[in-house]
Amino acid sequence: MEIKRNTSQNIVPKHSRLKGSAKEAVAGYLFAAPAILGFLILTLYPMLASLVYSFHKITIMGGHQVMKWIGLDNFKTIFYGPGSEFGKSISVTLIYTFINVFLVIVFCLAVALLLNRKFVGRNLLRAVFFLPSVIPMLATTIVWQMLLQNQAKGGLVNWLLLKLGATPLDFLNDATNIFGTLFLMSLWTCGGTIVVFLATLQDVPGELLEAVEMDGGNAWHKFAKVTYPTIKPVVFFQLIMCMMTSIQIYTQSVVLSRNGAPDRMTYFINLMIYDHSFVQTGMRGLASAEAWLVFLITMVITGILFYFQGALKRDKSTVRNRRGRA
Repeated sequence: MEIKRNTSQNIVPKHSRLKGSAKEAVAGYLFAAPAILGFLILTLYPMLASLVYSFHKITIMGGHQVMKWIGLDNFKTIFYGPGSEFGKSISVTLIYTFINVFLVIVFCLAVALLLNRKFVGRNLLRAVFFLPSVIPMLATTIVWQMLLQNQAKGGLVNWLLLKLGATPLDFLNDATNIFGTLFLMSLWTCGGTIVVFLATLQDVPGELLEAVEMDGGNAWHKFAKVTYPTIKPVVFFQLIMCMMTSIQIYTQSVVLSRNGAPDRMTYFINLMIYDHSFVQTGMRGLASAEAWLVFLITMVITGILFYFQGALKRDKSTVRNRRGRA
């Protein structure tokens, strides 16, 4: 009888359990409230507002914003307008994005593999590669501009080329050179990606690497058979993040070439949207439509990458099991 009495005393009433879970839920939402409010106010509301703006012609009259419904005319102007620069702007943006993503991923992975080895000065090199990534992009771009401007303006790089007897280069006004400059700046500031790859490489099973070595495998076999399959999800995540960052390039173009020179080759899509929104008058609705097209293009590219990565493919084993049951 005593054992039954003690057991019954340890049973927690159902309403008490529900009350406790409700308190935990309230506490969780309170902690998450700043992030939720930030998303609703600073992200979701501007997105919905820009969607509404994309179907209007917006003008400023008497200090007030006047909106006139025009339907799909803004989108028609983007594709068929005689003075539309959307096609060229999105083209140079995507070209820069694809090349930059490839260079950044390959470079960061190679550097991470190097810095993951044990050698004298490894920690110093890690700090050297990571340090530029904590410097604001505006300050970094201004420094690069001062270094790469022509010798008449005192550019250090061209001054050194003259001292060495080489021909000075026009880094900022030549289409090929300025793209090379942008790629170098991107590699200069990708220390965060290197750190992420370094942290991921620490989780590669050492016993599997030793097994490959015992079987006569070399460094390439270790990377292809063990290292890359282990870090593949992180590489894919960094690829997506790098792609989004590259599409949103803005500061470098503004500082190095405000009008997209030479020949609009650096007139990236974010710069064009900013011009239409805040510089040119009566084009805010058009800028909103352009922003939504960029958003859709980004989503399509991301979906394609997810598909080829395998995240959106149907699991064949699941299909076979269902057919077997049927």
